[in-house]
Formats: sequence, structure tokens, C-alpha cells
Amino acid sequence: MRENTNDVSKNGENDEQELEKLRSEVEAEIEADIAVMPPDDTPLPEAPPEKKKKECDRELPDWMLDKTTVNELIFSRMFLGQHPMKCIKGVFYDYDGVVDENELGNEIYNILMKAVWFGLPKKVSNIIDSLRHYCYSEPLPPDLNYIHLNNGKLDLNGNFYPYKEFCLNRLNIDYYPTIWQGVYYPERFLQFLYELLYPEDIAALQEYLGYLLIPSTKGQKMMFLIGQGGEGKSRIAVVLNDMFGKNMITGNIHRIETDRFFRYNLKDRLLMVDDDMQMSALPSTGYLKNLVTAEIPIDVEAKGKQSEQALLYTRLLCFGNGNPKALYDRSKGFSRRMIILTTQTPPESRVIDPHIADKFLAEKNKIFCWMFDGLRRLIENRYRFTISERAKQNVRETMQDNCNITEFLEDTDRVMYGENYRVTSSKLYDCYTRWCEDNALTSLKRDTFITWVKQNEDEFHIKYSTHIPNDGKNVRGFTGITLAHLY
Repeated sequence: MRENTNDVSKNGENDEQELEKLRSEVEAEIEADIAVMPPDDTPLPEAPPEKKKKECDRELPDWMLDKTTVNELIFSRMFLGQHPMKCIKGVFYDYDGVVDENELGNEIYNILMKAVWFGLPKKVSNIIDSLRHYCYSEPLPPDLNYIHLNNGKLDLNGNFYPYKEFCLNRLNIDYYPTIWQGVYYPERFLQFLYELLYPEDIAALQEYLGYLLIPSTKGQKMMFLIGQGGEGKSRIAVVLNDMFGKNMITGNIHRIETDRFFRYNLKDRLLMVDDDMQMSALPSTGYLKNLVTAEIPIDVEAKGKQSEQALLYTRLLCFGNGNPKALYDRSKGFSRRMIILTTQTPPESRVIDPHIADKFLAEKNKIFCWMFDGLRRLIENRYRFTISERAKQNVRETMQDNCNITEFLEDTDRVMYGENYRVTSSKLYDCYTRWCEDNALTSLKRDTFITWVKQNEDEFHIKYSTHIPNDGKNVRGFTGITLAHLY
């Protein structure tokens, strides 16, 4: 047993020696290989960099309280320092007039997005509400003494002041006083007008367009240009739209009477153009008459808001193919507020120029001077327009279309006038209805007819009376008039 043990221990020692010898040989070979390898200059890889932190610690603008909160007071002060504005009855105004809230919101959004990442739309709305209070101003009265232009203001005597002031209405005109030293009349535009209208009506149009330059209703007129179509009269509206910009809107006069929300759009507007007037009769005329002669505030209402009182001075310029008509208004109050100009029939050889409006716009500053001349002449005439006999006849014909009673009372084959004449209301109305049948006209109701004659008795030198003899009785009727067939 002892011998076997000794043999095993000797064998173990031999194995260890062999392993040690083999290890030494391998290490020697590796060292030899390294010794013959060329040097490698490739740098060892660096340790992986740490993940960058999010740029949350950047410097915040002064109007940010923290990373999510805007200081609305500081922002408003900063913004108004760069963009001076006033807020009058919820509407923003800057030196150029009314500010578009969509454009204002977009400008605020572009500033906020540099520092705010979340909830931008809500923050924009909050800042706009804050601005309303921060730049609140009492209403500015309409400026009747100056015409505000792109590069200054012009008084009604022709004196120019080359600086801007806050105003409700600014025209898109660059005015230079040196224009008066040469030929300032718009040759192409005037040539068009003399082809469009009768020469005696040009003065009325010039005065009315000049009347639009100031926020006044002292002229107490609205203008209609009536033609058969194809004359190019609506090109005038293209020029006015460029000159007046936000101070002009387009619409139709029927909506003024029928849509109470549409009237709100007339606030702070110098002009409304009806480019294609409807031929249907107006159901009412009360609001139109108030607008044309407005000297005190009128009730206006925006959708979803409480109605308010506003001083409107919007003048009306309508283009159409027929005279304006009223469905129920037979009074002179509507017709006396109108200037109706009729266009000339264009010659068959006339060549339509599709670019004529662009040629007018090239004369825009000259057209303004021509309008300004008309305004000064109108003021010198105490706001009485130069209306031709043709234009007056147009109004009379419109009155007859709206109310055929005048034409009946002027028919000497039916009625006679004299101090000793008299007729009962019943007989006068019966004669009127027969006259309407003979002329294919619709007769008005009895009450409407009698009321109209009573209201206009001074014009025909007659008098309403309750003591007209008839078969031994006293009945109602008129003195100073009788029926022709009775004599």
C-alpha cells in the first residue's frame, strides 16, 4: 500500500512540472509575436459619454415666472412697448386703425413659442384678454377735422402734417403735398367716368366720394348708380376698396334691414358698397333712414353678445340694374335720402378692358386729390350736393314706383284743384282704384291711401276735413280738390 501511495505522489509532481513548462513556452511565444508586430497608433476607445441632460435649465425671458407660467402683466408691457395699441369697446386699434385679432394672436403665438412648450393656444387667449384691460381706452370721437393717411394727416384746408396719431379710420394713401404743383387730376379715371355717366352728374359723384373721406353723416344721402349692366360701374368699387381698406365693407342693403347682426359690421366703417343690389323691394326702411342721417348712437348687436349703442357713420354706395324699391314705405323720408345717377348706354364698338381697374389704381393718389376737391366743395356748400335735374327726376320716378299716389294726383284727366273744390275720401279712393286698373298698377289699401294724402296735403295745396257735404251729411274728405268727371 505504501508503494502505491508513493507512485501516485510522484506522478502528480510530474504533471505539475509539465504544466508549468507548457505555460512558460506559451508565454514565450506570445512575447515573441508582440516583439515583431508593427506599432499601432489607433487610440483606445474612450469611456461611453454620459447622457446629456435636457435643456431645461436655459435662461427664461423676463415675462416667464417659471418654465410653464407667463407673467401676463410683464408680457403686456413688453408687447405694447413694441406695438402700441388701444382697446376701445373690446376692439384693438393701432396707428393704422383696426387690428385684426387673428393676426394679433398669431404674432403673440410666435413670441410665446420660443419659451413655452405646452398650452400655447390657451395662453394666447389669456394674453389677448389681458391686453384688453392693459391698453383700455375711452372711445375716440370721430375726427371730422383731419383725414388720416399712411404717412400723416391732412386737414380740411389742405395742410399736411407728416406724423401719425391714433385714429379710427386711416386710408391707404401716401400723400405728398407736391402733387398739387403739377397736373394732379386722374386722366384715365375721369375719362372712364365721362364715358360712364352724363357730364352733369360727375360733380355729384365727386362730392359724394369726397364725402366718404371723413366720418360724417351731415350730407344725409346715400348714392345709387343704376345701369343696364356691362358699363363697368363696379370698377369704382375696386378702387375704393384699395383706398379705404378695412374702413370699407361689402354687403347688401337688404341685410341692414333684415339681419340685426349684420349691422354690427358697420361700426367704425366709412363706407359700405352693395356691388349688385337686389331688385326685390325692401321690407322696411327704418334702419336705413336712421343710418343715413345718424347723429346719435344706434343700437347694434353682435352674435352672442349684449347689444350696445354705437355712433355709426357708414355711408352707402350701391350699384344696380334698377331703382331701389320699398315694400311698405310710401313716405318721402326714404326717397329724399337718395341720390340716383343713371349710366349712359355703352356704345356697341366699346372694347372692354379687363385691366382697367389696375390702371385706376396706378392713379390712386390723384383720385384721392380729386375726391378731396369734391369734399371741400361740398363743405363750402354746407353739405348740399350738386344734383342735376336728371338725378332729381330719377328720384321722382323712384317715388312714383314706390308710391303711385303721386302720379294719380298729378293726372289732370282724373282730378282738379281749386279753392272751392271738395271731394269725399270715399269717392277719391274709388277714383284712384279705377285709375290703377286702367294703368295696370296695384292699388294701395284704403287706409294707406288716405294717410298718405293727409301727410302730403301741403304739396298739393289741399286740406283734410271732416265736414264735407254728402247727401245731406258731413263726411270726411278733402277741400281744394275734386274729381274731373264731376265737372
